[in-house]
Amino acid sequence: MRMERLPTELLVDIFTWCTHSAALTAVTLGKVCWRWKAITDHSPCLFQFIVLDDQSLSFYLANRVANFYLARSAGLPFDVDINIISKDSLLPLLSPFLNHLGRWRSCTIGGAKEETVRFGEFWDRGSGEPKLEELDIAILGPAEIDEMADQIQVQAQAAAEGNANLSTTPPGTFKPYTSSLASNLLFMTVFLSKIPSPLTLSPLRFVTLSITESTLTPSIRPDDLLRFLTICPELEFFSFTGSLTEPVITPEDIRCPPPIVSLPRLRSLVLHSTLSTRILLSHLHTPALRELYLEHLNVDFDFPVLNPYLPLPSRSPIDSSPVLGILPESPNIESTASSSGPPSPTLTEIFLPSPHALAFGLECALEDGDSDDEFTDYSQSPRSDHATGMGLRSLLNRSSPPLHVLEMDYADMRTKDFAWLFSHAQSLTDFRIVASDMADRVVRMLAPDASDTLLLPRLRSLELINCQRLSGTAIVEAVRERARATDGLINKRRAADVFPLEDVAVVGCVNFTIDDGLELAEVLGERLRFH
Repeated sequence: MRMERLPTELLVDIFTWCTHSAALTAVTLGKVCWRWKAITDHSPCLFQFIVLDDQSLSFYLANRVANFYLARSAGLPFDVDINIISKDSLLPLLSPFLNHLGRWRSCTIGGAKEETVRFGEFWDRGSGEPKLEELDIAILGPAEIDEMADQIQVQAQAAAEGNANLSTTPPGTFKPYTSSLASNLLFMTVFLSKIPSPLTLSPLRFVTLSITESTLTPSIRPDDLLRFLTICPELEFFSFTGSLTEPVITPEDIRCPPPIVSLPRLRSLVLHSTLSTRILLSHLHTPALRELYLEHLNVDFDFPVLNPYLPLPSRSPIDSSPVLGILPESPNIESTASSSGPPSPTLTEIFLPSPHALAFGLECALEDGDSDDEFTDYSQSPRSDHATGMGLRSLLNRSSPPLHVLEMDYADMRTKDFAWLFSHAQSLTDFRIVASDMADRVVRMLAPDASDTLLLPRLRSLELINCQRLSGTAIVEAVRERARATDGLINKRRAADVFPLEDVAVVGCVNFTIDDGLELAEVLGERLRFH
């Protein structure tokens, strides 16, 4: 029988079988003749099977093909088959489909990663629309990625064979978000060697994002991380764990600075073990941020602490001799604010970096607060204290968030930064600091001043843990005077915006004695925990 005499139904079946061969098969078939074009135009079932790889098409074209197939399949369920040479290709190729879980039936991955996912096995029909809640990205070296892939293969085989002696954690890229499947939420885990460019990805609608960097990989460049965040506009929780490796920033990078990233829904931010704290916090706009966790940021070695992306009227290489200086204020060196995002603080000084700052190879502008700490209190980690304090200033200045919780675990600031924070974080209710070498003058700032003004007026919970330089006397005097003041105002109903202390913990502070604890307990009673 000649081809033109075949019934349409049979041709559709043949075409459907052919679509399993290559990415553009359905499109190619429609170009053969007018009849075949009419069949493909009116047969959305031909676009239900999507074949992609990382060799025949660029990521940009692969994303266009995926979105074209998603539209032409007219809401029908679809299956995805991808073949990858590099594990770094997985997220770019899958990104167009992540917002269509309700239609996604299966995903078969071949090549550098072998996996088959049948999404119907995850869903509970009566528990709402399926959604990918969280994306976990692990940045690993090539050897680590291969080892992890082998572990996943072993887990998958054990699960298929029902081997109860091995891990029962579901293997693979997609897993249930909770132990119960009733929520219809999944989280996705990918192992990459670098952060993908946003130009290779479709927008990601995850609510939670966690990025962890291996100590065996080159440091994630802060500008790459910030650009990646631009395609995650719906984030509510973001955690980044670095490797405490100095980022490499070149003059070419500075000529193309990262954007100010707007994350209007972000409520919780965690930065852990990174030397890019200042750069990251200086480029985030988070007007809804309620919780900030700064963890393991203290280091006792030198590294560049300035923000190299601050604008200057002109940039030129500087003398590589070890010079540290601040030029006098002058109109011709004052920088203008960046036009992207909310305005930055006015820049009035130029900093000639120390030898360690010369890694940037360029002049770096100073922001208000970059000068030396006039309190001259001792610190074991002066460089990281400087970077953390200035990053926090920039974030709060730009975003004015309703920050309620600040936890600093082995993350410190200069005394002047604590003073700035306490006078600006009016909404803060919970402050927890661990392993700080803050001076007595910092904790004394929490007591009412001579005019009975209180900093952090809404503070309810204060935890001082392993703060070895604080004296027991300073803690007792500051907390006792604050408690008396706030309790008195509340009892007299004179200050609706001032909260009493409800929980105070002094733990592992060697200079805080049992006698200090008993003295403070006379005022706080059961609100005090100490040992």
